[in-house]
Amino acid sequence: MTALRRTLLAAVGVAGVGVAVGVVVGLAPASLVGAASGLNATLATAVVAAGLVGYAFRRRRRTEPVTESSMLADTGSETTAADPGQPVDGALDRIADGSDAFAGEARTRVRERIRETAVRACAQKHGISRDEAADAVARGEWTSDPVAARFLGDERAPRYPLRERLRRWVHPDRAFRRRVEHSVDATHDLATEGSR
Repeated sequence: MTALRRTLLAAVGVAGVGVAVGVVVGLAPASLVGAASGLNATLATAVVAAGLVGYAFRRRRRTEPVTESSMLADTGSETTAADPGQPVDGALDRIADGSDAFAGEARTRVRERIRETAVRACAQKHGISRDEAADAVARGEWTSDPVAARFLGDERAPRYPLRERLRRWVHPDRAFRRRVEHSVDATHDLATEGSR
């Protein structure tokens, strides 16, 4: 499901709930209440049934197995991608679409790949050992970007800013993509700092 379709369905859902609450508490305009009371119970049942069938098809599609070619490159596949970032981009697209039944696993792999790159960049930039760099990344001390610091850090890293936590609550998949982008940008900045 695309983000636009998801947003439209969410808007329809919010509008429906708003109208229902308005009718219940008596705040809805009389013209809207009159139109709603004229609906046939059979039509309402058919709409609900169509929604449930659509939901069932969507759930079924999400549980279909992932093909070997759709997985990240480091999962044991011997093929080499022409574009090294394409497998990560593809995983992010599948996560955002909600079409990958293994989205949780893909998220973990994406995060680990970026974390490993950040550790290498941190070690190289500051001339410290890999373990020291890994500890700095885990504590969120490798960047001034609080989103990237928390995304790649552990429980010692600073918390996400309130805005980022709200974003995660409203749009979890978009928040994940945004966190990945922050982390990649911060890693890139660290790796190229001083060379520009």
